[in-house]
Amino acid sequence: MIWIAAAIFGSAVIWGFTARVDQTISVRGKLQPTGNVREVDSPSTGVVSEVLVKEGEQVKAGQTLIQVESAGIRSRRVAVLTTITLLEAQNRSLRDILNSGGSIANLNSPLEVPVNLDAALQARVSAALQQTQQIKARLKQIDVRLASKEKTLALSQRIERDLRPLYNNGGFSRVQYLEQLNRIQEQTSEIASLREDRESVLGSAAGQLNQNNRELSGLKAELAQLAETLSYRTVNAPISGTVFNLKASRSSVVATDQVLLKIVPGNQLQATVEISNSDIGFIRPGLPVTVGVDSFPAGEFGYIQGTLTSVGSDALPPDQDNRMARFPGVVSLEQQQVEFGNRRLNLQSGMSITANIKLRSRPVITLISDMFTKQLDGVKRFR
Repeated sequence: MIWIAAAIFGSAVIWGFTARVDQTISVRGKLQPTGNVREVDSPSTGVVSEVLVKEGEQVKAGQTLIQVESAGIRSRRVAVLTTITLLEAQNRSLRDILNSGGSIANLNSPLEVPVNLDAALQARVSAALQQTQQIKARLKQIDVRLASKEKTLALSQRIERDLRPLYNNGGFSRVQYLEQLNRIQEQTSEIASLREDRESVLGSAAGQLNQNNRELSGLKAELAQLAETLSYRTVNAPISGTVFNLKASRSSVVATDQVLLKIVPGNQLQATVEISNSDIGFIRPGLPVTVGVDSFPAGEFGYIQGTLTSVGSDALPPDQDNRMARFPGVVSLEQQQVEFGNRRLNLQSGMSITANIKLRSRPVITLISDMFTKQLDGVKRFR
């Protein structure tokens, strides 16, 4: 029996020195994309008029995601467009007046008036309409009087021509003949005055046309600026990737620089882990890692193999979530999916994981020696 016990003990000692076990540490972390997650902000304050994407949807760079509408800017754009339409209609009427030379035969084109206007624009339309109508009415009045005066002048000149032979032959009074000439002179002067009035009215119309053109230039520049501002309210994807953490919804009010959603780049995921200060001693890049995803229990879905690719050189300071200092590490994954029967389930950014980092292989005997060493240290501290 003694020899059997000695053989067993010897075999155990030999096995303790030759057999090896893996020393691993478990650390917590989460999955993150290898590129940076991009936050998409609201370009300005407004109301979300349309959300064109859903949570988890794949998008391409430049794709329209959200429309943010500002009632103030859109109403101003409508007002500017209406004013431009009004001024252009008034300009057409003024050009008709100028091209007509003041003739009433060409002054019948009505001013096109926009409908469904607010009070301020309606007052502007009424003022423009009244101004144009006053010009036309004044020109018509001058034209009627001028036509009448020209007929009267023609009649007076005809009478003068008929009286001239009688006056030359002494058959007509000199005083009466001179009175007729004076009437012709007065009528000619009145006609000249009416023509000057007509030119003055036409000059006023030309001045109004020039003023309208200057105002139109300013309004069209403002319209272009408003269109550019409205284009900024179209939120486009800065990169290709997957939409997540979508916070915007239709009719919601958003502020400038408010985060509306995030886009995870379309490249592969990696695991970021935090290693405690007590475990960092044997940690180095290149160590093999087995990763278990909390959403997919390892007993059912297995582990994902990976490699520790980097370890932070400086410890992260303690914070509210972590009372101890820890070192950041990054684990590359050999696969981006887990298998469930015949299905493959994709990993997603943000999933929490447990990573088992294989530090080294140790002889089994060292596990026993560590126990004795700890006991001896306890005795020393007791003394």
